[in-house]
Amino acid sequence: MATTNEKVLSHIHEDVAFSILSKLPLKSLSRFACICKLWALLFENPRFMDMLRKNKLSTHSMYSDTSLVLKHLLPKTFYDQFWYLCNGEKYDNKVKLDLPPPCKDNCPDFHILGSAINGFLCLYDLLGKVILWNPETNEYKVIPPRHVESSLPYKVMTDYIYFTLCGFGYDHVGHDYKVIRHVTFHSKYSTYFKGDTPRSNYLWQIYSLRSNSWRNLEVDMPFRDISIGLEGSEVYLNGMCHWITKAYDKYVVSFNLSTEVFYTTPFTLDMCKSYEILCSQRHLLVLNGSIALISNNSKAIEYFHIFILAELGVKESWIKLFTIGPLGCIYRPIGVGNKVDIIFVKTNDELISFDLNSQVIKEIGVQASRPYGCQVAIYKKCSFRLEKLFMAVVISRLSCCYGGHRAAVCRVVMVTLRCRLSCCYGGRCAAVCRVAMVAVAPPVVVLPLL
Repeated sequence: MATTNEKVLSHIHEDVAFSILSKLPLKSLSRFACICKLWALLFENPRFMDMLRKNKLSTHSMYSDTSLVLKHLLPKTFYDQFWYLCNGEKYDNKVKLDLPPPCKDNCPDFHILGSAINGFLCLYDLLGKVILWNPETNEYKVIPPRHVESSLPYKVMTDYIYFTLCGFGYDHVGHDYKVIRHVTFHSKYSTYFKGDTPRSNYLWQIYSLRSNSWRNLEVDMPFRDISIGLEGSEVYLNGMCHWITKAYDKYVVSFNLSTEVFYTTPFTLDMCKSYEILCSQRHLLVLNGSIALISNNSKAIEYFHIFILAELGVKESWIKLFTIGPLGCIYRPIGVGNKVDIIFVKTNDELISFDLNSQVIKEIGVQASRPYGCQVAIYKKCSFRLEKLFMAVVISRLSCCYGGHRAAVCRVVMVTLRCRLSCCYGGRCAAVCRVAMVAVAPPVVVLPLL
Protein backbone atom coordinates (compact mmCIF):
# COMPACT_ATOMS: atom_id res chain seq x y z
CA MET A 1 0.00 0.00 0.00
CA ALA A 2 2.87 2.35 0.86
CA THR A 3 4.42 1.72 -2.57
CA THR A 4 1.14 2.59 -4.32
CA ASN A 5 0.85 5.84 -2.33
CA GLU A 6 4.39 6.85 -3.23
CA LYS A 7 3.74 6.17 -6.94
CA VAL A 8 0.65 8.41 -6.86
CA LEU A 9 2.44 11.16 -4.95
CA SER A 10 5.38 11.06 -7.33
CA HIS A 11 3.08 12.58 -10.00
CA ILE A 12 2.19 15.53 -7.74
CA HIS A 13 4.72 18.32 -7.50
CA GLU A 14 5.92 18.85 -3.94
CA ASP A 15 5.00 22.55 -3.91
CA VAL A 16 1.50 21.77 -5.16
CA ALA A 17 1.02 19.15 -2.45
CA PHE A 18 2.35 21.53 0.22
CA SER A 19 0.07 24.31 -0.98
CA ILE A 20 -3.00 22.08 -0.70
CA LEU A 21 -2.02 20.53 2.62
CA SER A 22 -1.25 23.89 4.23
CA LYS A 23 -4.90 24.90 3.72
CA LEU A 24 -6.32 21.84 5.48
CA PRO A 25 -7.39 21.71 9.14
CA LEU A 26 -4.53 20.84 11.47
CA LYS A 27 -6.41 17.79 12.73
CA SER A 28 -6.40 16.32 9.20
CA LEU A 29 -2.72 17.09 8.73
CA SER A 30 -1.72 15.22 11.86
CA ARG A 31 -3.59 12.15 10.58
CA PHE A 32 -1.99 12.22 7.14
CA ALA A 33 1.42 11.41 8.58
CA CYS A 34 0.94 7.70 7.86
CA ILE A 35 0.54 8.17 4.09
CA CYS A 36 4.20 8.62 3.21
CA LYS A 37 7.57 9.56 4.72
CA LEU A 38 7.46 13.09 3.31
CA TRP A 39 4.11 13.82 4.94
CA ALA A 40 5.21 12.27 8.22
CA LEU A 41 7.83 15.02 8.48
CA LEU A 42 5.67 17.91 7.29
CA PHE A 43 6.06 19.97 10.44
CA GLU A 44 9.83 19.69 10.19
CA ASN A 45 9.89 20.93 6.59
CA PRO A 46 10.76 24.68 6.47
CA ARG A 47 8.98 25.29 3.14
CA PHE A 48 5.77 23.67 4.29
CA MET A 49 5.85 25.51 7.63
CA ASP A 50 6.23 28.84 5.80
CA MET A 51 3.09 28.05 3.77
CA LEU A 52 1.24 26.90 6.88
CA ARG A 53 2.09 30.08 8.79
CA LYS A 54 0.97 32.22 5.89
CA ASN A 55 -2.42 30.49 5.73
CA LYS A 56 -2.92 30.36 9.48
CA LEU A 57 -2.15 34.05 9.82
CA SER A 58 -4.46 35.22 7.04
CA THR A 59 -7.32 37.37 8.30
CA HIS A 60 -10.03 35.14 9.75
CA SER A 61 -13.75 35.81 9.36
CA MET A 62 -14.06 35.91 13.17
CA TYR A 63 -12.27 39.29 13.10
CA SER A 64 -14.57 41.03 10.60
CA ASP A 65 -16.45 44.05 11.98
CA THR A 66 -14.91 43.62 15.42
CA SER A 67 -13.44 45.95 18.01
CA LEU A 68 -11.17 45.40 20.98
CA VAL A 69 -12.50 45.73 24.52
CA LEU A 70 -9.69 46.98 26.74
CA LYS A 71 -9.82 47.02 30.53
CA HIS A 72 -6.94 48.50 32.45
CA LEU A 73 -6.07 49.80 35.89
CA LEU A 74 -4.05 52.92 36.41
CA PRO A 75 -0.42 52.31 37.46
CA LYS A 76 0.18 51.83 41.18
CA THR A 77 -3.51 51.41 41.90
CA PHE A 78 -5.97 48.52 41.94
CA TYR A 79 -9.15 50.59 42.09
CA ASP A 80 -9.21 53.11 39.24
CA GLN A 81 -10.22 50.91 36.31
CA PHE A 82 -11.14 52.12 32.84
CA TRP A 83 -12.90 50.28 30.03
CA TYR A 84 -12.62 51.22 26.34
CA LEU A 85 -13.88 50.00 22.97
CA CYS A 86 -10.85 50.36 20.69
CA ASN A 87 -10.66 50.61 16.90
CA GLY A 88 -8.15 51.87 14.37
CA GLU A 89 -4.82 50.63 13.07
CA LYS A 90 -3.12 51.24 16.42
CA TYR A 91 -6.30 50.91 18.50
CA ASP A 92 -6.02 54.68 18.96
CA ASN A 93 -9.74 55.33 18.40
CA LYS A 94 -10.96 54.69 21.95
CA VAL A 95 -14.54 55.06 23.21
CA LYS A 96 -14.92 54.94 26.98
CA LEU A 97 -17.40 52.36 28.28
CA ASP A 98 -19.51 52.85 31.38
CA LEU A 99 -19.90 49.64 33.39
CA PRO A 100 -23.40 48.68 34.58
CA PRO A 101 -24.44 49.80 38.10
CA PRO A 102 -23.83 46.41 39.83
CA CYS A 103 -20.15 46.65 38.87
CA LYS A 104 -19.76 49.80 40.93
CA ASP A 105 -20.75 48.25 44.26
CA ASN A 106 -18.23 46.96 46.82
CA CYS A 107 -15.31 45.50 44.83
CA PRO A 108 -14.59 47.88 41.93
CA ASP A 109 -12.22 45.58 40.03
CA PHE A 110 -14.01 43.33 37.53
CA HIS A 111 -12.43 40.87 35.12
CA ILE A 112 -13.50 39.34 31.80
CA LEU A 113 -14.26 35.62 31.73
CA GLY A 114 -13.77 33.91 28.38
CA SER A 115 -14.77 35.67 25.18
CA ALA A 116 -17.53 37.99 24.02
CA ILE A 117 -20.48 35.92 22.75
CA ASN A 118 -23.31 37.49 20.74
CA GLY A 119 -22.35 40.87 22.13
CA PHE A 120 -22.25 39.76 25.78
CA LEU A 121 -19.26 39.81 28.11
CA CYS A 122 -19.14 37.81 31.33
CA LEU A 123 -17.71 39.97 34.11
CA TYR A 124 -16.76 38.78 37.58
CA ASP A 125 -15.04 40.01 40.72
CA LEU A 126 -13.07 38.12 43.33
CA LEU A 127 -16.00 38.28 45.77
CA GLY A 128 -18.11 35.92 43.64
CA LYS A 129 -20.33 38.37 41.76
CA VAL A 130 -20.95 37.44 38.09
CA ILE A 131 -22.62 39.75 35.56
CA LEU A 132 -23.51 39.33 31.87
CA TRP A 133 -23.21 42.67 30.09
CA ASN A 134 -23.77 43.89 26.53
CA PRO A 135 -21.78 47.13 26.00
CA GLU A 136 -23.73 47.84 22.80
CA THR A 137 -27.23 47.83 24.36
CA ASN A 138 -26.04 48.37 27.95
CA GLU A 139 -28.26 45.46 29.01
CA TYR A 140 -26.98 43.44 31.93
CA LYS A 141 -27.97 40.44 34.00
CA VAL A 142 -26.67 39.69 37.49
CA ILE A 143 -26.27 35.93 37.84
CA PRO A 144 -27.86 34.80 41.12
CA PRO A 145 -25.57 33.25 43.73
CA ARG A 146 -26.23 29.79 45.12
CA HIS A 147 -25.87 28.76 48.73
CA VAL A 148 -23.16 26.10 48.46
CA GLU A 149 -24.01 24.27 51.68
CA SER A 150 -27.45 23.46 50.30
CA SER A 151 -25.79 21.89 47.24
CA LEU A 152 -23.70 19.40 49.19
CA PRO A 153 -24.81 15.76 49.45
CA TYR A 154 -23.89 15.85 53.14
CA LYS A 155 -23.85 18.40 55.96
CA VAL A 156 -20.63 20.20 56.80
CA MET A 157 -19.74 23.39 58.61
CA THR A 158 -17.54 25.49 56.32
CA ASP A 159 -15.09 28.14 57.47
CA TYR A 160 -14.86 29.73 54.05
CA ILE A 161 -15.76 29.01 50.43
CA TYR A 162 -13.66 29.86 47.38
CA PHE A 163 -15.00 30.06 43.81
CA THR A 164 -12.89 29.61 40.69
CA LEU A 165 -14.75 30.58 37.53
CA CYS A 166 -13.48 28.39 34.69
CA GLY A 167 -15.56 29.27 31.66
CA PHE A 168 -18.37 31.21 30.00
CA GLY A 169 -19.81 30.04 26.71
CA TYR A 170 -22.77 29.19 24.51
CA ASP A 171 -24.43 25.78 24.26
CA HIS A 172 -25.29 25.46 20.56
CA VAL A 173 -27.51 22.41 21.13
CA GLY A 174 -29.57 23.78 24.00
CA HIS A 175 -29.34 27.39 22.76
CA ASP A 176 -28.26 28.53 26.20
CA TYR A 177 -25.56 30.66 27.81
CA LYS A 178 -23.67 28.86 30.56
CA VAL A 179 -21.06 29.58 33.24
CA ILE A 180 -19.00 26.85 34.87
CA ARG A 181 -17.23 27.16 38.21
CA HIS A 182 -15.21 25.13 40.70
CA VAL A 183 -16.18 25.48 44.37
CA THR A 184 -13.74 24.71 47.19
CA PHE A 185 -14.92 24.76 50.80
CA HIS A 186 -12.71 24.55 53.86
CA SER A 187 -13.30 23.85 57.52
CA LYS A 188 -11.22 22.88 60.52
CA TYR A 189 -10.98 19.39 59.06
CA SER A 190 -9.17 18.83 55.77
CA THR A 191 -11.12 15.65 54.94
CA TYR A 192 -14.80 14.86 55.41
CA PHE A 193 -16.11 11.39 56.13
CA LYS A 194 -19.32 9.48 55.73
CA GLY A 195 -18.72 6.41 57.84
CA ASP A 196 -15.25 5.29 56.82
CA THR A 197 -15.41 6.84 53.33
CA PRO A 198 -13.48 10.09 52.80
CA ARG A 199 -15.21 12.81 50.82
CA SER A 200 -13.80 15.62 48.70
CA ASN A 201 -14.01 19.25 49.77
CA TYR A 202 -14.88 20.60 46.35
CA LEU A 203 -17.58 20.40 43.68
CA TRP A 204 -18.37 21.65 40.20
CA GLN A 205 -21.40 23.78 39.32
CA ILE A 206 -22.85 25.06 36.06
CA TYR A 207 -25.22 27.98 35.54
CA SER A 208 -27.89 28.01 32.82
CA LEU A 209 -29.33 31.33 31.67
CA ARG A 210 -32.48 29.59 30.40
CA SER A 211 -33.32 28.22 33.84
CA ASN A 212 -31.58 31.09 35.67
CA SER A 213 -30.15 28.62 38.16
CA TRP A 214 -27.05 26.68 39.20
CA ARG A 215 -26.80 22.90 39.44
CA ASN A 216 -24.07 20.48 40.45
CA LEU A 217 -21.99 18.68 37.84
CA GLU A 218 -21.01 15.04 38.29
CA VAL A 219 -17.48 15.48 36.97
CA ASP A 220 -14.01 15.27 38.44
CA MET A 221 -11.62 17.40 36.44
CA PRO A 222 -8.75 19.81 37.25
CA PHE A 223 -9.74 23.43 37.67
CA ARG A 224 -8.32 26.60 36.23
CA ASP A 225 -4.94 27.93 37.32
CA ILE A 226 -5.33 31.61 38.16
CA SER A 227 -1.81 31.82 39.56
CA ILE A 228 -0.53 32.35 36.00
CA GLY A 229 -2.77 35.41 35.69
CA LEU A 230 -6.46 36.20 35.57
CA GLU A 231 -6.05 36.73 31.84
CA GLY A 232 -4.73 34.03 29.54
CA SER A 233 -5.69 30.97 31.56
CA GLU A 234 -9.05 30.25 29.87
CA VAL A 235 -10.79 30.78 26.50
CA TYR A 236 -14.00 29.80 24.69
CA LEU A 237 -14.28 28.39 21.16
CA ASN A 238 -17.10 26.62 19.30
CA GLY A 239 -19.20 25.46 22.24
CA MET A 240 -16.26 24.47 24.45
CA CYS A 241 -14.50 26.15 27.36
CA HIS A 242 -10.76 25.58 27.66
CA TRP A 243 -8.47 26.36 30.58
CA ILE A 244 -4.96 25.65 31.84
CA THR A 245 -4.99 23.45 34.93
CA LYS A 246 -3.53 24.10 38.34
CA ALA A 247 -1.83 20.68 38.43
CA TYR A 248 1.98 20.48 38.57
CA ASP A 249 2.12 18.64 35.25
CA LYS A 250 0.29 21.36 33.32
CA TYR A 251 -2.24 20.55 30.62
CA VAL A 252 -5.36 22.01 29.00
CA VAL A 253 -8.87 20.94 29.99
CA SER A 254 -11.60 21.30 27.34
CA PHE A 255 -15.21 21.16 28.53
CA ASN A 256 -18.11 20.65 26.10
CA LEU A 257 -21.06 22.77 27.25
CA SER A 258 -23.61 20.61 25.38
CA THR A 259 -22.51 17.08 26.31
CA GLU A 260 -20.81 18.09 29.60
CA VAL A 261 -17.86 15.87 28.68
CA PHE A 262 -14.28 17.06 29.20
CA TYR A 263 -10.98 16.29 27.50
CA THR A 264 -7.42 16.79 28.74
CA THR A 265 -4.49 17.60 26.48
CA PRO A 266 -1.02 17.43 28.11
CA PHE A 267 1.73 19.82 27.10
CA THR A 268 4.67 18.50 25.12
CA LEU A 269 8.21 18.40 26.48
CA ASP A 270 9.38 21.34 24.39
CA MET A 271 6.65 23.44 26.04
CA CYS A 272 7.77 22.70 29.57
CA LYS A 273 11.10 20.97 30.07
CA SER A 274 11.37 19.38 33.48
CA TYR A 275 14.19 21.65 34.59
CA GLU A 276 12.32 24.75 33.43
CA ILE A 277 8.79 23.92 34.58
CA LEU A 278 8.90 26.34 37.50
CA CYS A 279 10.18 29.10 35.23
CA SER A 280 7.79 28.60 32.30
CA GLN A 281 4.97 31.01 31.61
CA ARG A 282 1.99 30.10 29.47
CA HIS A 283 -0.87 32.04 27.98
CA LEU A 284 -3.91 30.38 26.38
CA LEU A 285 -5.65 32.18 23.51
CA VAL A 286 -7.72 31.77 20.35
CA LEU A 287 -5.68 32.56 17.24
CA ASN A 288 -7.54 32.66 13.91
CA GLY A 289 -10.11 30.11 15.04
CA SER A 290 -7.65 27.70 16.69
CA ILE A 291 -6.67 27.02 20.29
CA ALA A 292 -3.15 28.38 20.75
CA LEU A 293 -0.61 28.66 23.54
CA ILE A 294 2.16 31.20 24.02
CA SER A 295 5.00 29.81 26.10
CA ASN A 296 8.19 31.39 27.33
CA ASN A 297 10.82 30.98 30.02
CA SER A 298 10.77 33.76 32.61
CA LYS A 299 14.60 33.70 32.59
CA ALA A 300 14.67 34.26 28.82
CA ILE A 301 11.54 36.34 28.49
CA GLU A 302 12.48 38.00 25.18
CA TYR A 303 11.56 34.83 23.25
CA PHE A 304 7.95 33.61 22.92
CA HIS A 305 6.92 30.31 21.33
CA ILE A 306 3.45 29.90 19.79
CA PHE A 307 1.86 26.44 19.58
CA ILE A 308 -1.41 25.49 17.84
CA LEU A 309 -3.55 22.58 19.07
CA ALA A 310 -4.61 20.32 16.21
CA GLU A 311 -6.70 17.72 18.09
CA LEU A 312 -8.17 17.69 21.58
CA GLY A 313 -6.80 15.02 23.89
CA VAL A 314 -3.76 14.25 21.72
CA LYS A 315 -0.49 15.39 23.27
CA GLU A 316 1.46 15.03 20.03
CA SER A 317 -0.95 17.32 18.15
CA TRP A 318 0.60 20.52 19.55
CA ILE A 319 2.31 22.17 16.56
CA LYS A 320 4.95 24.82 17.09
CA LEU A 321 4.00 27.48 14.58
CA PHE A 322 6.81 29.95 15.20
CA THR A 323 9.02 31.74 17.69
CA ILE A 324 8.76 35.47 18.33
CA GLY A 325 11.86 37.33 19.37
CA PRO A 326 14.03 38.65 20.57
CA LEU A 327 11.63 41.25 21.99
CA GLY A 328 13.29 43.49 24.52
CA CYS A 329 11.57 44.87 27.63
CA ILE A 330 8.50 42.60 27.31
CA TYR A 331 6.75 41.51 30.50
CA ARG A 332 4.03 39.15 29.24
CA PRO A 333 1.27 38.70 26.62
CA ILE A 334 -2.30 39.54 27.66
CA GLY A 335 -4.33 38.52 24.59
CA VAL A 336 -5.00 38.64 20.87
CA GLY A 337 -6.05 41.68 18.89
CA ASN A 338 -8.42 41.69 15.91
CA LYS A 339 -5.63 42.24 13.36
CA VAL A 340 -3.80 38.91 13.81
CA ASP A 341 -1.62 40.53 16.44
CA ILE A 342 -0.59 39.78 20.01
CA ILE A 343 -1.04 42.39 22.76
CA PHE A 344 1.89 42.54 25.19
CA VAL A 345 2.63 44.44 28.40
CA LYS A 346 6.12 45.90 28.54
CA THR A 347 8.25 46.05 31.65
CA ASN A 348 7.43 49.78 31.92
CA ASP A 349 3.69 48.84 31.96
CA GLU A 350 2.97 50.19 28.47
CA LEU A 351 0.85 48.16 26.03
CA ILE A 352 2.13 47.25 22.57
CA SER A 353 0.75 45.32 19.62
CA PHE A 354 2.95 42.84 17.75
CA ASP A 355 1.76 42.05 14.20
CA LEU A 356 2.44 38.37 13.48
CA ASN A 357 2.53 38.94 9.71
CA SER A 358 4.67 42.06 9.39
CA GLN A 359 6.59 41.56 12.69
CA VAL A 360 5.95 45.25 13.39
CA ILE A 361 5.53 46.57 16.93
CA LYS A 362 2.99 49.37 17.53
CA GLU A 363 2.43 51.29 20.72
CA ILE A 364 -1.20 51.42 21.90
CA GLY A 365 -0.76 54.42 24.14
CA VAL A 366 -2.05 52.86 27.36
CA GLN A 367 -0.15 52.36 30.59
CA ALA A 368 -1.53 50.03 33.25
CA SER A 369 -0.77 48.28 36.51
CA ARG A 370 0.89 44.88 36.66
CA PRO A 371 0.53 41.96 37.02
CA TYR A 372 -3.22 41.73 36.38
CA GLY A 373 -4.09 45.30 35.47
CA CYS A 374 -4.96 44.71 31.82
CA GLN A 375 -7.33 42.53 29.85
CA VAL A 376 -8.44 42.53 26.22
CA ALA A 377 -11.25 40.76 24.38
CA ILE A 378 -12.32 40.78 20.74
CA TYR A 379 -15.83 42.22 20.62
CA LYS A 380 -18.45 42.15 17.87
CA LYS A 381 -21.47 44.40 18.31
CA CYS A 382 -24.78 42.58 18.62
CA SER A 383 -28.18 43.96 19.61
CA PHE A 384 -29.46 40.60 20.89
CA ARG A 385 -31.42 41.04 24.12
CA LEU A 386 -31.72 38.52 26.93
CA GLU A 387 -35.46 39.22 27.08
CA LYS A 388 -35.83 37.40 23.75
CA LEU A 389 -34.37 34.26 25.27
CA PHE A 390 -36.81 34.50 28.18
CA MET A 391 -39.77 34.99 25.79
CA ALA A 392 -38.62 32.07 23.62
CA VAL A 393 -38.48 29.74 26.63
CA VAL A 394 -41.98 30.71 27.79
CA ILE A 395 -43.47 30.32 24.30
CA SER A 396 -41.72 26.96 23.91
CA ARG A 397 -43.29 25.72 27.13
CA LEU A 398 -46.69 27.05 26.11
CA SER A 399 -46.41 25.18 22.83
CA CYS A 400 -45.83 21.93 24.71
CA CYS A 401 -48.87 22.52 26.93
CA TYR A 402 -51.40 24.01 24.53
CA GLY A 403 -50.17 23.46 20.99
CA GLY A 404 -49.30 26.04 18.38
CA HIS A 405 -52.64 27.89 18.32
CA ARG A 406 -52.72 28.70 22.03
CA ALA A 407 -49.02 29.60 21.94
CA ALA A 408 -49.70 32.13 19.17
CA VAL A 409 -52.48 33.71 21.22
CA CYS A 410 -50.26 33.90 24.31
CA ARG A 411 -47.46 35.40 22.23
CA VAL A 412 -49.73 38.23 21.15
CA VAL A 413 -50.90 38.73 24.73
CA MET A 414 -47.30 38.86 26.00
CA VAL A 415 -46.18 41.39 23.37
CA THR A 416 -49.21 43.57 24.00
CA LEU A 417 -48.69 43.48 27.75
CA ARG A 418 -45.02 44.33 27.42
CA CYS A 419 -45.68 47.31 25.15
CA ARG A 420 -48.45 48.76 27.32
CA LEU A 421 -46.92 48.07 30.71
CA SER A 422 -43.43 49.29 29.84
CA CYS A 423 -44.77 52.85 29.78
CA CYS A 424 -46.29 52.47 33.24
CA TYR A 425 -43.90 50.18 35.09
CA GLY A 426 -40.51 50.64 33.42
CA GLY A 427 -38.06 48.05 34.74
CA ARG A 428 -40.89 46.21 36.52
CA CYS A 429 -42.57 45.43 33.19
CA ALA A 430 -41.23 41.88 33.09
CA ALA A 431 -42.46 41.21 36.62
CA VAL A 432 -45.96 42.41 35.77
CA CYS A 433 -45.96 40.40 32.54
CA ARG A 434 -44.99 37.33 34.50
CA VAL A 435 -48.00 37.79 36.77
CA ALA A 436 -50.19 38.29 33.71
CA MET A 437 -48.83 35.08 32.19
CA VAL A 438 -50.04 33.15 35.22
CA ALA A 439 -53.56 34.37 34.46
CA VAL A 440 -53.25 33.49 30.79
CA ALA A 441 -51.79 30.02 31.32
CA PRO A 442 -52.16 28.84 34.94
CA PRO A 443 -50.56 25.36 34.53
CA VAL A 444 -47.33 26.76 33.10
CA VAL A 445 -44.36 26.99 35.45
CA VAL A 446 -43.15 30.55 34.88
CA LEU A 447 -39.40 30.98 34.67
CA PRO A 448 -37.47 33.21 37.08
CA LEU A 449 -36.67 36.67 35.80
CA LEU A 450 -33.61 37.11 33.63
